[in-house]
Amino acid sequence: MAVTFSGTKLPQSTLAEIQRELYQDSATFKERIIDIQDGFKSGLDVYESKVAVTFSAASTGPVTASGNIAATATRSPVTLDRIEVSDFIDEATLLDTRFEQSMAAGAFNLVSTEFDNAVLVDITPAIGEGMENLTWNGAKAATKSSVAGLTAAAPQGSISSGTKTLVAAMPTNLTDSITATIIFNDSQAKGTPGAGLGDYNKVLNIVAITSASIAGEYGKLYGTIPSKVLDNKIVGQTAIMFAPLGHRALMKIANNSVGAASNINFLFEGVGAAERAYYNGVEIKFVPLIGFIIACNPKYLKVLMDLTSDMSVLETGQVANGAQQRYYKNVQAYKAFVTNQRYITLYGG
Repeated sequence: MAVTFSGTKLPQSTLAEIQRELYQDSATFKERIIDIQDGFKSGLDVYESKVAVTFSAASTGPVTASGNIAATATRSPVTLDRIEVSDFIDEATLLDTRFEQSMAAGAFNLVSTEFDNAVLVDITPAIGEGMENLTWNGAKAATKSSVAGLTAAAPQGSISSGTKTLVAAMPTNLTDSITATIIFNDSQAKGTPGAGLGDYNKVLNIVAITSASIAGEYGKLYGTIPSKVLDNKIVGQTAIMFAPLGHRALMKIANNSVGAASNINFLFEGVGAAERAYYNGVEIKFVPLIGFIIACNPKYLKVLMDLTSDMSVLETGQVANGAQQRYYKNVQAYKAFVTNQRYITLYGG
């Protein structure tokens, strides 16, 4: 573990409180704003079904195999990715710093209770923030290469050059984010099964989002969402827009330009942690997306894990017998997956 100090190790005086980093709350997992399921060690099968019916002239004769009912169930095998955060700290690094004051007496005792309680305590929140980020932003190197090889075109059913650019700029991770999975996946339930472009609905003719353009761009997104997704009369159907964190401020600035009290463009209710945002009655959840907005029923966006609580499990111990070094390790089995792709709308690029 890299422990870095700036300036001299032993200043003449020290501010009592250590000024700690801010960590983005992992709302996706804490609030379960999408479909998060655990209990999978290495993989699983995801089934999707569809029934289509056609009508024919009524008959008083016996029922025959008319083909009026087409029922399909499609299996997509999913393999979880195993990822970890691990490192070790050499306790001697803390000598000649403020942290040695909290070490127990005895030359062999180099564990600093202050360092543990004020610095290392942030490992778990940092892991939570990291999981939040990789859930929404990032792609495997192989996925980025596959997307780069796609031919860009304007119509629905094709990828745009802007989307290819955004995928190329994503962090290269050991697992694909939800966004990358929407764009490129190997689901067997797509129109064209197997590895390739997803069946998402693409928002066309988009422009850069600013406080002046954001209302119009969300109008384009809203207008592209399939009507079934917006129909809350369908049992279990609800639509959510998942938007970049920075859009919250742009929406409020857009409201200010027409009178914040009227909430003409975007409706905000509540304050602080209880604040909720809406566009035309569709709730907006702010997540660490970069350049993309996703609109769909949240149950179509899935995170599959061994245990969700693995995010907060941090194993620690001595690196070796007698070594004054401690290791820290967190391991997770994780996979993002999407279903009902024809009902997912993607804005981006």
